[in-house]
Amino acid sequence: MNKLLSIFVAASLLPILPRASLAQQSEAPVYQEGNWWRVKVEVTRPTGVSVGGPQLGGFPEYLVKVDQGKFRVFGIRGEQHSEIEAPNIVSLVSGRPDWRGDLVKFPLHVGLTWSSQFPFQLPGLRQQWASAQYEVQSWEKIKTVKGELEAFKIVMNVAGSPVPRKGSMTARVAIYYYSPKLKAIVYFREKSPPNSPEAVTSSTLVDFDVGQ
Repeated sequence: MNKLLSIFVAASLLPILPRASLAQQSEAPVYQEGNWWRVKVEVTRPTGVSVGGPQLGGFPEYLVKVDQGKFRVFGIRGEQHSEIEAPNIVSLVSGRPDWRGDLVKFPLHVGLTWSSQFPFQLPGLRQQWASAQYEVQSWEKIKTVKGELEAFKIVMNVAGSPVPRKGSMTARVAIYYYSPKLKAIVYFREKSPPNSPEAVTSSTLVDFDVGQ
């Protein structure tokens, strides 16, 4: 009887186990018309270094919206909404490639690693190439202004000079969380290494509408 009971219990668990593992794997999202995300972006740069243009740090918040199959970005300041070209903001929300490379790869699962090369150009200097390594480290619960969500924790390490040199990119690390449910990165923080002038970029999801 005990043997039969053990077999029954084991068999009853079989349908549950695959679903538990699938909860930690995500396919590429399917965006619907009208999906939108609102993020708060904060940028800190060393003394004497400014953040150029409205695309990053020019507005306290940004709205990214799916319209006719494309992403549109609006800078928000108070009641003002200004549409801008900002692929870097789209990247901070969706993970799509920009100068930081592919922030998200699908199918996404814990243990996944990949690398990217991407061009960057500092004002007045020639274009150069940088490389980064990415790793999906864990599946965690993260607190947001919209409550607690489950998300993948991803770490990006950008190769570069450990100390600043003219025309070079310094090494940096970014930690961010991608939520399959919201089809978006809910929190992103990138920081320069301790022995270089402080440079921090953060993006926090503050509102969204992705339907059901």
